[in-house]
Amino acid sequence: MNSILHTCTHTNDSSLLRMTDDQMFGAIFAYIDHLFNIIKPQKVFYMAIDGVAPRAKMNQQRARRFRSAIEAEQNLEKAIKEGKEIPKEPPFDSNAITPGTEFMAKLTENLKFYINQKASSDSRWQNMRIILSGHEVPGEGEHKIMDFIRTQKAQPDYDPNTRHCVYGLDADLIMLGLVAHEPHFALLREEVTFGPKANSHSDDDLTQQTFFLLHISLVREYMELEFQDLQDQLSFEYDFERIIDDFILIMYVIGNDFLPNLPDLHLNKGAFPLLIETFKEAIRDMDGYINEFGTINLQRFGKWLEYLSVFELENFEKGEVDVEWFNKQLDNISKQGMKKRLRQGKELLLKQQKKFVGLVREWIYRVYSEKFDVKAMLEDESKVPELPLPRDVFESEINRDVIAKFLFELGVVVVHSKSQDTYTARLDVDGINPDETDEEFNERVEGIRRVIKKYQSSIVVEDEETLESQKDLYDARFVKWKNEYYKNKVGFSLNDEDKIRDMAENYIEGLQWVLNYYYKGISSWPWYYRYHYAPRISDVSKGLNVKISFEKGHPFKPFQQLMAVLPARSKQLIPSVYRPLMTDSNSPIIDFYPDDCEVDMNGKKAPWEAVVLLSFVDEKRLIEAMTPFDSKLSPEEKRRNSFGTDLQFHFNPQIKHLIKSPLPASFSDFESHCTETEFHLPSLEGLKLNFGLCKGAKFGREALAGFPSLKTIPCQYNLEYANVVVFQQPSKAMTLMLTLENLHSSLTVEQFAKEYVGQIVYTKWPFLREAKVVYVTDNLMKYEKVKMGSVPKVVSSPLEPFERDDFEKTRAVLYHKLQTNKGVRFQAAGAGEESEESEESSKSSSTKNPIEGLVYVRAVNGLIRNEQGAFVKTYAKEIECYPIQLIVDEVINKDARFEARPPVPIEEEFPKNSTVVFLGAFAYGTPADVIGHENNKLTLKVSRISKKAEPNFGVLRAQHEKKAIRYHPSSTVAKILKFSPLFLSKLTSSYAVEGPGGRRYDIGLPLKFEGKKMKVLGYTRRNDRYWEYSDLAISLIQEYMKKFPDVFKALMEHKGSSIPSAKEIFKIAEPDKLRAKLDAVQSFLKEKKSSFVTVSLESESFTKIGVAELEQQIIDYVAKPQPLDTKGIKGIPRNAVLAPSQSFQLLKKQHFSLGDRVVYVLDSGNVPLFSKGTVIGIRSLESKVELQVLFDQPLLTGNTFGGRLKTQRGLTLDSSVLLNLTDKQFIYHSKASSKTAQGDLSEVKKRYLLKKKQEKENELRSKKELLKVIKKSDTQGETKDSADSSLPSLSKKNGVAQNVFNSVLGNVMQPTAPLRGPHSMMGVPPGLPLPVSMPANTNGSQELMGMLNNQKTRNSAGRPASKPASKQANRATKKPQNKQKPKVAKKEEA
Repeated sequence: MNSILHTCTHTNDSSLLRMTDDQMFGAIFAYIDHLFNIIKPQKVFYMAIDGVAPRAKMNQQRARRFRSAIEAEQNLEKAIKEGKEIPKEPPFDSNAITPGTEFMAKLTENLKFYINQKASSDSRWQNMRIILSGHEVPGEGEHKIMDFIRTQKAQPDYDPNTRHCVYGLDADLIMLGLVAHEPHFALLREEVTFGPKANSHSDDDLTQQTFFLLHISLVREYMELEFQDLQDQLSFEYDFERIIDDFILIMYVIGNDFLPNLPDLHLNKGAFPLLIETFKEAIRDMDGYINEFGTINLQRFGKWLEYLSVFELENFEKGEVDVEWFNKQLDNISKQGMKKRLRQGKELLLKQQKKFVGLVREWIYRVYSEKFDVKAMLEDESKVPELPLPRDVFESEINRDVIAKFLFELGVVVVHSKSQDTYTARLDVDGINPDETDEEFNERVEGIRRVIKKYQSSIVVEDEETLESQKDLYDARFVKWKNEYYKNKVGFSLNDEDKIRDMAENYIEGLQWVLNYYYKGISSWPWYYRYHYAPRISDVSKGLNVKISFEKGHPFKPFQQLMAVLPARSKQLIPSVYRPLMTDSNSPIIDFYPDDCEVDMNGKKAPWEAVVLLSFVDEKRLIEAMTPFDSKLSPEEKRRNSFGTDLQFHFNPQIKHLIKSPLPASFSDFESHCTETEFHLPSLEGLKLNFGLCKGAKFGREALAGFPSLKTIPCQYNLEYANVVVFQQPSKAMTLMLTLENLHSSLTVEQFAKEYVGQIVYTKWPFLREAKVVYVTDNLMKYEKVKMGSVPKVVSSPLEPFERDDFEKTRAVLYHKLQTNKGVRFQAAGAGEESEESEESSKSSSTKNPIEGLVYVRAVNGLIRNEQGAFVKTYAKEIECYPIQLIVDEVINKDARFEARPPVPIEEEFPKNSTVVFLGAFAYGTPADVIGHENNKLTLKVSRISKKAEPNFGVLRAQHEKKAIRYHPSSTVAKILKFSPLFLSKLTSSYAVEGPGGRRYDIGLPLKFEGKKMKVLGYTRRNDRYWEYSDLAISLIQEYMKKFPDVFKALMEHKGSSIPSAKEIFKIAEPDKLRAKLDAVQSFLKEKKSSFVTVSLESESFTKIGVAELEQQIIDYVAKPQPLDTKGIKGIPRNAVLAPSQSFQLLKKQHFSLGDRVVYVLDSGNVPLFSKGTVIGIRSLESKVELQVLFDQPLLTGNTFGGRLKTQRGLTLDSSVLLNLTDKQFIYHSKASSKTAQGDLSEVKKRYLLKKKQEKENELRSKKELLKVIKKSDTQGETKDSADSSLPSLSKKNGVAQNVFNSVLGNVMQPTAPLRGPHSMMGVPPGLPLPVSMPANTNGSQELMGMLNNQKTRNSAGRPASKPASKQANRATKKPQNKQKPKVAKKEEA
């Protein structure tokens, strides 16, 4: 959970502002809640916070915290230098997220409060074990969880198909997931983004944060393909689970939290594929696995080190090539030289060996000059061709090795006569097929010619002495290279053999300690690696004889760890009695706390990967220095310095006790129905840890629903450089590309369509998901099911030319995305099932698209309850497209969540004493208790019936803002302001200029963000064609122009697309004056931007001031007691109630508007059941609608919507968890209420139509009067220019028009005035250039606004109106523009 703490304790805008405790803990609650709702745990929810870490981890913790404190100080200095506003109180010190601090103690208490409230009110929390392992429990959070899983797995009643989901940011979790050997294991984490998108989401709105699930099952299957070639190449039994164990061990040498990486092994420099390849080579020479269930086999590990040491030599050679290297021809004996000769098909030979090749060549060519009789040679050995060889060639061992290799490749053996001491070359006829064909003979001859050619083109060395001298020089340089490493990094050399051996043994110990930690738990609390660097790869083997024995020991106490890992800059986090030990120059441990620390990047790129060269804390000295002060600790500090136990929470409705709020300013005390007990892991006595897959575990095609598998479609694989996109960049490493077979290759597209259209299939491979086939297309036809008579039948229809084009484009895009984003290809049509794809076929398949048919489906997205109580499948509105090759017709384990269910008896579906949501007309959306059943209907006690109508603050506000805020097309605004459209676009987004010293200043008004698809509420919006600006935006731009006329004049005169120089365009030569000018502009912009609320283009929301006013109205409303009633009713059918646990599919169909009153109707999730609120924002996404709701009461997991609220009443929710109380769309009417409703409806409709008629008449009369004034003003304007033509503004003489304009702006901006309808008067905020007073009876319209600015009247689409305004107004009175108004009347009446 520590990653949650770091995320929730600082703002996301890189500011230095400190969050309050209420804000931080509220954010933590919200984050946990969000994760819980994503994961939906069923049995156990284990929250683990880092406690005191093992000593091996403290070295890294110490380095990180020192770096963190230094960087925080540097950021503060930078902010001061740049003139940024510095908060009065110090910023939150992230080092406080360390066991033993006051913050962590508060965290435990707040989490207990949170868990008690959730377990008391949320049904999902009530049906499982909730375990909290806080900072007071020693151990790292992820390892506490793994201890729990490991112990559970050893129990005899363990379910081998238990599903695990672990949240965390640590990449190490992947290794822990593999160690578990559990097929149903997934990791959850936030999306990793780089560049401008990083940290772009709101602090409050977690719904905009993308999360990813990494399925360990997929990692395992890719690894299985990677190591598949070893199955037939080992001298012992192949076991993939054991291969995983070895893989985990070899990955430790690239570094982790406890050990440094072996030199030059960096992930960003290809260490990962190197380790895998060397392991594959080494294990072929071994007699077993390296990792023996958590214990290293050191002999086999040493074998692997031999192969890995070749990399070290190659790395040495890359940096050592110089003049001497070339002059001495050291490439002859280097590893790089050997690889180069292999690529060129050459050998390295001595002169004597080259002569020998020539001798054999003449003889072998004579032997193979014509085909010979092998059978005759086998029967009579005297007929076998022989060649006497010179004896002196065999005196050298080097010669013997080379000659043996050369003759073996020729198919020749050497016969040595010891009695005569002679050597003879003899054709190896035993290796020749006596019945070989002429073709086979000729192939063998060609092979012999290639061997001869290879050896004849060899690189030649004078003699053996020359070769030995080159080797000696090479070895001397290698030793010197290693010596420099040790001297620079650890201060001793290879000559200090004892120190090198001690370092190597310590590293081997470290590997075993880490392996124990992963497989069995902590083997020693005090052990740690005593060096900042690892030994050279070739020297690790010097520690293989170490006798490994660990002493269990005890963990540090919390304050001892604080003193061991925190810098003096964070002394405020430590009890005051210990602080002098950090700061007093006479302190016996003052050397533990340097002011600065040296950093060595050591081949890494990211600063956090660097080696921080801090001294290691001496445990004995530390404890001796602290002991005299321990007795001076306060009782509360002594509690913080002690260890605790895990806590387990259970819901018990019979228990009721008061829980005091640790945050009384935000949350009230409450009565809890939750028990809290100590939790201890079950005993392992008489049991063994299970280091592999459990018996009965399902994986591959048999995996549980929701867990992906590559094996559901047969595939081949190939390692190649394919430029697969990873993190928005093409991968430079090799990728394991999959080539999928076509499960439907025996069917034509038409046959496939006839079999599957209208049927359920599984799509989105490998994450198979149920879907219904809607239609199928190929390049000529479309196949769909239509009803012919009473029988549906699949029919075909020819595609139109544009549809054929769409087909080609779609399949091309799909194939490209699968290849470049997923590393997936399809087998070419007609390819044999067992044929292996060569490189050439891979290339051809990448150019020829094998997708012959496209399948269009609707995914199953849930179940919906019909009127009879049955649950039937529902399908998404969106149609998705997949290639035929990715359609799977059946799965072994189906998802129970999407299995249709028949109706159950009403007594079973709504048992007695259960709570439901009543949908009756008189109490729509109120809670009801089931008190009985009669004639298949319910008897209910409906409670909390409001005797007053729901408050309509939100609806009134929505009406007001809709009338007050008017928008105009960008082209119109550009003409109003006398700008070019391009300049308007640049000005209202980002406009960079280069200031003194090359610093860039953004002097644009950030009102729109095209790339991010964002807008500023109340100022801009975007339709399908162009941007639109409100009156507020126009006024703000005019204010900007008025304040800095010279800036605008310079910007408008600037030509070109490059970033302009402020010095040149502003004509200010002195840097100080120029800087002052730019600072003044940015200060003005900062002040204006502070009130901006930026949202996505799809969003609609109230203005910031509107939200603030609504919040205050809601606070006042709930402060007054509301009269409630309770009523008993009977004869209620199923469709008149909602079950709080399963209503969301039905509720998705609702429509919402700004200002609607809603009620939360699920018995689980972020909000308590039956909490009411008001919709203040709507975001429409592709497949769902999200609502920003201002709830009546503060929420434990609520937020302030980025500061728009003053209390934590806000929350963004999916619309499917809310019932619309304003627009009652599922209302149930009894016979009596139905008649009443119909009568009320007719009366309301009359009132509504009369009201609209009066409004139209008033609007038409106002338009006619104002049109006369405007025409007169325009005539005067033509004869008289304004005082400053470069600063366009509204005519000051146009009093009535100006009054309308001011009235509109005032209505939008004033936060406190009561809403009295469209003619209300409101104050004008300071800073807006609105000098004219406003009569209360003014009214404005969009047509008027265009006329006020000498523009032609435009309609809602931005096109010039074809008729005068008066005629349009007359037409408007005849035909209402809003076709939905009658529906609104019904809605209001209901």
